[in-house]
Amino acid sequence: MKTKSIFASNIPSFAEELNTLVSSDFHPTLCVVFASVATGISRLQQLFQQYNITMVGASSCGEIVSDGKHTFILEESIVAVFFDIQPDAFAVFIKEKGSLSDHELGKTAAADAQEQFIQPGLIVLGSGLRLNGQALVEGLAETLGAETPLYGGLAGDDAHFEETYVFTNQYMSTNGVLILTFDTQKIEMTGMATSGWISLGADLVVSSSADNVVHAIDGQPALDMYLRYLSVSEDDMPSIGVEYPLMIKRPDGTDALRAVMSVDKNTRSLVFAGSVPEGSIVTFSSSPGFEVIDHTRGHISSFEYPGEKPDCCLIFSCMARHLALGPLISEEIEAVNNRWPVPMAGLFTYGEIGNNPGMNCDFHNQTFTMVLLRQKK
Repeated sequence: MKTKSIFASNIPSFAEELNTLVSSDFHPTLCVVFASVATGISRLQQLFQQYNITMVGASSCGEIVSDGKHTFILEESIVAVFFDIQPDAFAVFIKEKGSLSDHELGKTAAADAQEQFIQPGLIVLGSGLRLNGQALVEGLAETLGAETPLYGGLAGDDAHFEETYVFTNQYMSTNGVLILTFDTQKIEMTGMATSGWISLGADLVVSSSADNVVHAIDGQPALDMYLRYLSVSEDDMPSIGVEYPLMIKRPDGTDALRAVMSVDKNTRSLVFAGSVPEGSIVTFSSSPGFEVIDHTRGHISSFEYPGEKPDCCLIFSCMARHLALGPLISEEIEAVNNRWPVPMAGLFTYGEIGNNPGMNCDFHNQTFTMVLLRQKK
């Protein structure tokens, strides 16, 4: 499977790069694209309607790209990786949430994927502000089975927290999930997720919550608890809450991070990117600083990749990592490029989907998540 990546700061420049790409001896049938809302996603759709290339994409909170030699961390740009792949090896569809619960949305999307292939593997792109990522992933995994590869993330909008998008050539959704399904009998999917965020302070109890909405922590209104603990004002939320997520201490010994996506000042509640069960033991958490980079590089170095070099890499990294690490975030990306110098595209997300340390698929915040794709011989 041949793959190539391109990037640009605006639609006209991207159109030039795309025209050059398809004018060569490279014949892509699929494109995964991540774009800032500032670039004009509807215009991007119009551009792709001129080509016989299936496009899947999500709006971003910063973009990542590599041609296998050089890596770039961008803002308000467009990045894409193109695949010369047989059309019968993949399928694409968007499911709107509508009146479905997030769990039901996941189950419905999974059923559609099973209709496409006996052994599907999924790249999942979800609306970033309106979905409960944990419930979505649980619905997918319940139907598909824990062994099914699931990777992806929730769309961003340059940290405006106003509206996010997932899209194809013809369709755009602000409240749904886009599924790129691969036939894993033909395409190998292998990946990992790692965080490095550390616990801060004493254990607390989630006194009242419903799905991903937390009403009270240790008997106090959730928003007031955040403001008091972080010594910030209401105007600093939810952006500051993304940097200091709740760490859920699960009964099985694993942790899950949950970032604040929005606030309800009237009810003093917080909406998180994923479920926070009532009664959960939680702490606040934070990046320990540059140690996070060493943590990630160590996981990349020790990751056991089966077989030959992959054909390409997709990266889903939390926007909070970019905020916490600044320009040094590039060292994580370069670590991947140094080990697997292949075309790469990625985005900074509002939530990530990928394997946890137990190798089961999970929903995350504050993680660096990657998936390596390779056509089987």
